[in-house]
Amino acid sequence: MHRTLWRYGRHRLSLTLLPLLLVACERQPLAPDRALRPEFAATRTEITDFFEETDGPADCTANPRIGEIVLFTGRINYVLRATTTPSGNVDTTMQFFYDPAVHLVGQTSGTVWMINPTNTQPILIFLFHGNGAVNKINEHEFYTNAAGAHLMLVVNYLVVANANGKVTVSRDFVYRCVGG
Repeated sequence: MHRTLWRYGRHRLSLTLLPLLLVACERQPLAPDRALRPEFAATRTEITDFFEETDGPADCTANPRIGEIVLFTGRINYVLRATTTPSGNVDTTMQFFYDPAVHLVGQTSGTVWMINPTNTQPILIFLFHGNGAVNKINEHEFYTNAAGAHLMLVVNYLVVANANGKVTVSRDFVYRCVGG
């Protein structure tokens, strides 16, 4: 028995497959009507930019190995991504990428601490939902000085505002200096 072949582009299909294809494409019943309200797909936005900071202070006086204020200088690149859902919720993340020339300088000693841009990747999250808002920052900056000592500046904080307007903060936005 010789099968009749049908060409689809560069591919040959057997006509015996045609009934199977038609059954597979059979119309599906319509979904029930949804409530009448405007709907739209989630929108996504992405912004890439940078900012520069000169002599931004971090207080490391409580760390006996550092014992001074260090001053931050350099460029930080970022990517901000926001998604707005049909319900009006907004989820925003902001990832930071430090320029390799970023450095800290001890205010009194003059010690220079260079950034490790590979390990330093802070993230900022904002969630704005109908029942409140959340702002979370996880930041761990890694530095090394010429003598090989390591310093980590750490900020982790969480701010939550509920639907009634009550705001709770996990801690002050203050850098902790670890190492040295």
